[in-house]
Amino acid sequence: MKTKEKVLNILKEIRGDFISGQEIAEKVFVTRAAVWKAIKALQDDGYDIDAVTNKGYRLKYEPDIINEETIQSAVNQGNTDLKVYHFNEVNSTNDTALELVKKHQRPVLVVADSQINGRGRRGREFYSPLNTGLYMSIAFCTDKSIKEFKNITALAASATALAIDEVVFDGNDTTKIKWVNDVFLDECKVAGILTECYETLEEDYKFIVIGIGINVYSPEKDFPKELKGIAGALFSGGASKDGDIRSQLCIAIVNNLFSFMEGAKEKCLSIYRNKSFLIGNYVKINNYQGNYDYAHVEGISDDYELLVIYDNGKKGSLFAGEVSVVKY
Repeated sequence: MKTKEKVLNILKEIRGDFISGQEIAEKVFVTRAAVWKAIKALQDDGYDIDAVTNKGYRLKYEPDIINEETIQSAVNQGNTDLKVYHFNEVNSTNDTALELVKKHQRPVLVVADSQINGRGRRGREFYSPLNTGLYMSIAFCTDKSIKEFKNITALAASATALAIDEVVFDGNDTTKIKWVNDVFLDECKVAGILTECYETLEEDYKFIVIGIGINVYSPEKDFPKELKGIAGALFSGGASKDGDIRSQLCIAIVNNLFSFMEGAKEKCLSIYRNKSFLIGNYVKINNYQGNYDYAHVEGISDDYELLVIYDNGKKGSLFAGEVSVVKY
């Protein structure tokens, strides 16, 4: 851990109180000059730190800056092989994660402040302006059949919705999930998941990439016209909140996801069902053949299929697709 991060952690621990530069230097085992340099770097990053003669330093405001080392030290502590990478800007976190997992042959987590060409399902753009969202991708290599990961998108949706409840809403059940991959808040989409699977011809390896995008803050100039009324954010108004919310969200999502993958499957399914706002509703189903089907949603199966009854009375189950609630 760098001196800057060590100094920041000390200031966080005594939040609101002053601590002398000498005391910080003794705790970190550096010179007072090194402490001053770290304080200056933190202030340049946007941290509001008082520096008062004969009193020392005090942290007043902590901007929501993604911290790679904070995430690395806290994510999935049972899986020490996961490597975290943080970038200011990438073309796509999924593309970057795929490149890194192929290169290093180890699980990776890529987190970015912005994406140039963030994408959602079916090639749609995922709006990813600088410092307003959490854009992340988890990628890993496996020798298992890709069929064993058929529910991974639903697991990621549950992990994301639960993390938002935990970090932003003090554990209250606030978010909803629109089958199969979108997280909603107050009838607006605040997060989406894009899962991609790749197989290699040369080796018996498969690569799974799970991309997650969350609109944490409203963009300064609002959402583009085509997204207004559809997209929302966890915090409105555009201003950053005090604290490392994006880093904590990232940590919670990763830890939830690995927990679900490693055994907490019943808990995940229960969360997914309880958060569904499609169950009990009449929906329009895009069959991607130029027309639509209509059905009443009865529930979600143990394999995360959408259980429906069509207008003709026949029952069906959907494993993938796109649906929307029909409002009368």
